[in-house]
Amino acid sequence: MQQPAFSIIVPAYNEEQYLPRTLGALRKAEEALGEPVEIVVADNLSTDKTQEVAREFNAKVIEVKIKCISAVRNRAAAAASGKYLLFVDADNQVSEDLLVEIKPVMDSGAFIGGGLVHARYDRKSLGLSVTHGLIRISVAMSGVSMFLFYTTPEAFAAMGGFNEELLATEDMDFAHRLKKLGKSRGLKYKNLRTAHLVLSSRKFDEYGDWSLFLHPIQFLRACLGDRRVIHEIWYKERR
Repeated sequence: MQQPAFSIIVPAYNEEQYLPRTLGALRKAEEALGEPVEIVVADNLSTDKTQEVAREFNAKVIEVKIKCISAVRNRAAAAASGKYLLFVDADNQVSEDLLVEIKPVMDSGAFIGGGLVHARYDRKSLGLSVTHGLIRISVAMSGVSMFLFYTTPEAFAAMGGFNEELLATEDMDFAHRLKKLGKSRGLKYKNLRTAHLVLSSRKFDEYGDWSLFLHPIQFLRACLGDRRVIHEIWYKERR
């Protein structure tokens, strides 16, 4: 059996509404690549039809019962068999050319992995534009990106995966450590410039488009790992 070119890790908690678009976009990217791709959906205590929807798209489903997004991603990566690992959230949609762009980057052997620069929300508003503008500034200043990451299973293991002691900001921590690992090996961190990602605005639908500015203390507490705030934002039943 041919090894998948990619194992795409998708952490999921009650995502039956969003998974069809997300997984459908991944399968289109697979078709554009022309090589087999493995999708690993890590079901994190869902109470809806997340698993059933995942299997409709021929995804491998694993169950993770730890309330920690880093642990969810790590357990899914441990079950993956692809040549390269790609991490995507369950409510974001990749562009059709994503895998086509990543494959030659990684096949070159010159890169540790990386992320993606171009992302936009699935609707427009001033609040979203301002918030996303701040994110873009952060990306430009740090040289790493958010929302999506790719690397090799070996590099992922060498850096210990995502930090399970962090309940938030684990994505930026991962990106910085991945870039540091690459530097130590003489490899570059690559932010994709052509492929793009469509981000779900559902959190803004729920909290408001200016929520980052209207509730700065709550978001700061989430970034500092306050378990009550993490539960409110991620695990509270209301979706």
